[in-house]
Amino acid sequence: MTNKLIPKTDKGNMPSVEIFWTGGFDSSFRIIQLSRFNVRVQPYYITDYKYRHSIENELNAIKLITEDIINNPQTRFILDPLIIVDAESIKTNNEISEAQEKLAEEIALGSQYKWLAGFANIHPGIELTIEKNEEGHILKYFNKSGIRIKETVGDISYLTVDKSKSTKEMVTIFGNFHFPHPICEMTKVEIVDEYKKMGYGETMMKTWFCHNPVKNQPCGVCTPCKQVISKGLSFRITPSGLKRYETDRKNADKMWFKLWKKIRWRICKY
Repeated sequence: MTNKLIPKTDKGNMPSVEIFWTGGFDSSFRIIQLSRFNVRVQPYYITDYKYRHSIENELNAIKLITEDIINNPQTRFILDPLIIVDAESIKTNNEISEAQEKLAEEIALGSQYKWLAGFANIHPGIELTIEKNEEGHILKYFNKSGIRIKETVGDISYLTVDKSKSTKEMVTIFGNFHFPHPICEMTKVEIVDEYKKMGYGETMMKTWFCHNPVKNQPCGVCTPCKQVISKGLSFRITPSGLKRYETDRKNADKMWFKLWKKIRWRICKY
């Protein structure tokens, strides 16, 4: 994907930022934030064909959002072409695997953090965007077992893991990431307001979050869809998606419905 911006500022001594970009709500907001700074940004998209059925939707979102940024007169940064990396090509090691598996016993930490941490090993300082979430397992664990310190380079502020005061597992998985500040202290509703203040309200609607789209629309029942609804962003879900969400919520504990969900997944992939 060749979505390079024409620089609108002097490139001399320009700081650079590497970032994971999924086309999603949080990482796209960070890209837009960075677009207002004199920085050079290299985005990476990690393909996970085994567990994600939304790769085409996410890449299309990135394309559309990039076009909006290019056409915005307040854009100052240089956005290098998106680099797409196959998750299976990322090297990990036993230390990373063991740390992820141990953390997964305490918090809902998906297996994708094995290859995210592996990638960060060869790209230390890459940005990983996590917004404030009172129910967020990762941030809760940070408060319990990891110490974050704020650092600033020019216009860029981020938090990092204090390796001298955090658990070994925390350092192994999260030690090479930069967590953009102040996004990690903002709720989704607050980020919505910032999208609008920056003139990107329509662009926000082009972000993608659903893992298992139904006819190229959010399914309403995957984890990201449920989070979007629970955090006050149900306007991002179609009526059919909201109907699936309500059906799942009302019948979640019923045995017949648990069986039906397995059948539905095999047939419909959501």
